[in-house]
Amino acid sequence: MPTFTETAKATKKKRDIKLVGIDMYIITDKGIPKFEDIGPFKCEFISNRGTKVWPGFVSPDLLQVNWYRCRFMATKDVQDADVNTFLDALTKKGWWWSAAQKLWNYDGEAGFSKAY
Repeated sequence: MPTFTETAKATKKKRDIKLVGIDMYIITDKGIPKFEDIGPFKCEFISNRGTKVWPGFVSPDLLQVNWYRCRFMATKDVQDADVNTFLDALTKKGWWWSAAQKLWNYDGEAGFSKAY
């Protein structure tokens, strides 16, 4: 169990923080990944080099690399254990991923970009 010193306590107003999704960074040479829902997570969009490539039209002349950001949003309340199960499921399905970034809401507002 983590321990904290008295001087390290936060002095700001307590905020309601809720885990709502995960940005996954998938590496593949097989083109734009396609996902079924995995547990309580549903793929909302996929981008490549900052450009949305799914869902919707992708220009054939768009220079893509083998590294995709895939945003999975929770379809119900989730906890860290659900994220661990999700990561396990992705790995077992053969997806090679380089990073995962949890997405949080703070007092009901997204604490992450909604660029698309």
